[in-house]
Amino acid sequence: MRGRYILHLRLDLQPDPDADLPERLRHLLENITPRVQMIEPDSAALDITGAIPYWKRDARGLTELVQLRVLAHFGLRSSAGCAPNRMLAAMACALTPPGQRTIVDDSPEAIAAFLSPRPARELPGVGAKTAMTLGEYGLHTVGDVVEVPSSRCNVCSGPGPAAPSTNMRGAATPRSSTPPRPRRASAPSTALSATSSTRPSTGAPCSPSQTTSVPACATPTTSPAA
Repeated sequence: MRGRYILHLRLDLQPDPDADLPERLRHLLENITPRVQMIEPDSAALDITGAIPYWKRDARGLTELVQLRVLAHFGLRSSAGCAPNRMLAAMACALTPPGQRTIVDDSPEAIAAFLSPRPARELPGVGAKTAMTLGEYGLHTVGDVVEVPSSRCNVCSGPGPAAPSTNMRGAATPRSSTPPRPRRASAPSTALSATSSTRPSTGAPCSPSQTTSVPACATPTTSPAA
């Protein structure tokens, strides 16, 4: 099996586990692959894509190795789901009892076979209200939703973020229907036109001592002596 593989591991923890257990578990898992993310309180996600050729095992064999090491070092059973993306891996793990594993191959046929019988409410973005509405139209499983054209599915579930995409490989991510932002109105221009502008006077202010025969705001001139 080739492709990307994410392993979701859920531990069957006892009440009041040791406080240092997550750090010790991380150290153990990083000996398998450096790409480890701990998910409190009892889970971990591992990208084992690069570890598969290194350990010379397929996805199922490497998943079994991880579970066996956790059991040997900590005495803990675990449920495991391995799939091409994190959402599918988490869904597969949730359906798996402790001590077992569910592997979803990285192919459209395997993904469709895994998702088709699952209830529509398990899809991200499909809440209880949307699932009830889909059920009224006879759409109870993911396979039922996939068979319906996207335009009709939007009519059934209503527009907006709750309407799921029916792409099996993309694992039904919710759509966004954000309306376009209204264009900001430009402010009216306050500049005066050239024809209506008034040029300020550059002459000197009128002096009270000037006679009335001299035009206002004008400076009298004196003829030079002959």
